[in-house]
Parts: sequence; C-alpha cells; structure tokens
Amino acid sequence: MGRGEDRISNLPNEILQSIICLMPLKYAIRTSVLSKKWRHLWQFNLVSSTSLQFGEDFSCNQSPKQFVATLDQYLHLHGDRSLDKFGILFSPFDIFFPNLENWVATVLAKGVKELEIDLSQGVLYDPGFYIDDRMPFVIPNPLFNCNSLNHLSLSRCNFSDPFVSVNFLGLSSLSLDNVDLTDAMLTSILENCVLLESISLKKCEILDIVKFVGDKLKLQKLVIVDCTNVMDIEISAPKLESFLYHGWISFSHVFGNVSKVNDAYLCSRGSEEFQLIFAGILSDLSHVKILTICSMGLMHLAFCEDDYFQDIFPLQLHNLQELQLVLDSIEEDDIYCIFSFFRLCPSPFLEKLFIQLPFQSKFFYVEDNLATAEEIISEIEFPNLKFIKITNFGGSSLELKLVNFFLEKAIMLESIFILMNQCDDSNNSLSRRIIQGQLSVIPKASKDARIVVCGQLDHDCWMSPTHAKLYYEENYRNGTAMHHYYERGRENIPLDQEFL
Repeated sequence: MGRGEDRISNLPNEILQSIICLMPLKYAIRTSVLSKKWRHLWQFNLVSSTSLQFGEDFSCNQSPKQFVATLDQYLHLHGDRSLDKFGILFSPFDIFFPNLENWVATVLAKGVKELEIDLSQGVLYDPGFYIDDRMPFVIPNPLFNCNSLNHLSLSRCNFSDPFVSVNFLGLSSLSLDNVDLTDAMLTSILENCVLLESISLKKCEILDIVKFVGDKLKLQKLVIVDCTNVMDIEISAPKLESFLYHGWISFSHVFGNVSKVNDAYLCSRGSEEFQLIFAGILSDLSHVKILTICSMGLMHLAFCEDDYFQDIFPLQLHNLQELQLVLDSIEEDDIYCIFSFFRLCPSPFLEKLFIQLPFQSKFFYVEDNLATAEEIISEIEFPNLKFIKITNFGGSSLELKLVNFFLEKAIMLESIFILMNQCDDSNNSLSRRIIQGQLSVIPKASKDARIVVCGQLDHDCWMSPTHAKLYYEENYRNGTAMHHYYERGRENIPLDQEFL
C-alpha cells in the first residue's frame, strides 16, 4: 500500500455522508476541494442539519451581494425540512431588505425555534452610535405570531410602526440590541410573552421606564446594558436569579421582591455624584452569592464614608462567595477604593476573588481628603478566602502591593493565580521571572498557599468567574470604530465589493 493512498476517500459513499453530517457546516464545505468525489458531499450536511448559523466566520470574506446569494442557495438546498436554529450576522443596505424578509418567512415556515438576526456590523462613533447611514431593518409582522419560537435575538432591527401586538406563546428568551424599543412595546411584550425567563436589553435608547413587576413573572435573568435614557427601574420578580446592569447609574429604582437573586453584575458609567443610588442598589442586593463591581462602583462606595450613609454601612454581604472586581485603572486611589470596599462591605464567607486589571488605564479623580489605604487595612479580614485570580498582571509596584495585601490577610488561602498580560506571558519573559521572584518572598498568612504565575495559554489559569463576559469590552464587537473606518479608506468601495 503506497504512502499517498487516500483510504478515507475509498470508503463507501454512505459512510462518507455520515462523516460529513457530523461536521459543522463550514468544515463540511471545505472538504469540497479535496477531490471530485468530495465536491458535493458537503450538501448532505446541509440538507440534514437542523441548525443553520451564518456567523462572523462565514461572512468575513464575502461582500453583502455574495453573502445573500450564498444564503439563498443554502436555504434552497435545505428544502422544506424543519429547522430548530437559524442565525445570521450580516451588514445589509436597504436593497437587501427583501432578501432578509424572505429568509425570515422561510425559516418561520420551517418552524424555527431559535432565531438570531444580528445586523450590528457597521461604523460606530463612540459610545455606540452608527454613522454609516444604513437604515434599520423593520421586522416583518408575521414574526410576531410565530408560536414555535422559544428564543429570539434581534440586533440593529426595529419593530413596525404602529407596533403590532406580539403573540409569542412559547418564547422563553428575548435579546434586543440597538432596537427602538419603547416603554409601551416592552409592556406589551411582557403581557403577551408569559413564559419569558431571560430578557436582555442593550442600547435601547428610547426606553425611559423599565418595569418588571408581577407575582406571575417567570423571569429568571435580566440584563440591561447601555440603555442611556432609562430614568426609572422597578423590579419585583419572585423568580429572578440573575441581574446584570452596565451603564449610567443615574436612575431612580424600586426593588421589591428580588429575594431569589443569586448573582449581580453592577458596572457604572456614572460619576461619583451617584454614590447614593449605587449604595442603595447594592443594599437591596446584599444577599447575593456572586457579585461583579467595576472601578466606578468601587469609587461610589469609597465616597460613602460620612455620616450621611451611616444607615447603610457597614453593609454585611453575608452570603457572598464569589467576587469579581473589574478595574479601569490601577493607581493609589484604586487601591484605596478596593480596601474601602472590603471595610464597608464585610464578606466573611467570600471564597473566590477575581480581579481584572486594566488593559489600558483610565484616570479617575478622587478627592485628596480621603483616608489613605494603610489606615483601613487593619479592619479587614478574609477568614474563608481560598482562591484568587488576578488577570492582566503587569508587575507594577501597586499591583504587587495588592497581592501582598491579600497574602497577608487571607488566612485560608489555597491558591493565587497571577495571569500575565499578553506582553509578558512567555515562560522565558524576564518580567515574568522577576515577578515570580518578587512574589516568592512575600509573607503569607496561609503557609500552604501556592502562588502561580502563568500566561494566557496555561491550563492552571483557566478557571473563570461566573460573569466571564464583561460588557465594557463589547463597545461593540461587531462595530468598527470611526477612525479605523477612515484609515481603511472604505468610503468609495462599490456596494457589491464591500466586505463585511
């Protein structure tokens, strides 16, 4: 038998077809270049699939015109077979809206259960406004009477005007990103989608009042990100377990029945003047087991030192077991804010601590009359802290000071993982070896605690926090920053040649 013999291609067609059907579609398509025998085998994968996902890896090297033609072909080949999932990441001009409407009608006829339409690729002007003059796609009305749907995700789409009543009897998960969602629309959705368990609202700029109230609500997870015009939030949801908020903390809030909330993500983009609001929210959620707070949130709390807040602090976080701190900067003031948090919010049962250091520091002003960090260290204890992970570590004196603090205070510490930033994560990096040496001589309250300095690919550092997705990194994954847009000189590229 020759070394170059293709034994796989000699298998019976039935076996090859079975192999093809087990592959993701994009890999099945790639087999068409192997030989004439493989040229059309990938189509067996397509026609047997119950999930058609045309994401970034599919669209990245195609113009909109090519994308439309390819997707039309694939849906035609799929025939009238049923479909569980359908998702697209596309950047259309309005001339392709009829194609989008046809795709929606086609997958609805197939009884689709999970539908994701992401049209968010485009040119962004910080903090997230599109400037490419593309009209938003208006969702066709038949979609709102699709009883087969249990998951719907829309990005950079609009509802029809006037808004038709929805009839998603089986919908359990809804995600709306950059959608012109009004207060009345949200109310109608909640009234008619009685099985909703998860709702995500991102960049819904028209929203003014967010209200989730009702003993019959089945809502378990609520995500609100950068809905900048929200002035009032009212939540009383007996089954709510997860609350994630990222954006300006400048609204009035009423939290009624939130006793089942297990994890909370509170990242503020407001200034220090909103400390009372932030403190009130944290007080209402003080029973959570998992918590993520950002630099501005820590600063809000650091300003709660005077008698005005004596009714709130110290705020006992008796149930807290996992804490994540997401830092925008690492200065003396940030160290003070971290220490201040642990003093104002004692967490005696904290077991896991994750600290995300900044990739690029931002400057925040903190008043000079705040107490120094050293003055409050003596009041802080960590009787049950066992695991610490610090990400994007660069080895600065302040970062080492932070590590020193935890090593001295965590009497039950088992492991502290230091994940180097991308510039210094090589095993042979001089800075990595220096840091290993510096950490090895720091006194430890827990004699058995191991200190592990690792790089981005080291298996030891793979443990992640519950809130692994950080919404400030989104700004936004599908958008292209304006200055990048002009650097590429894309303004004059013909429509059928522009790549996604």
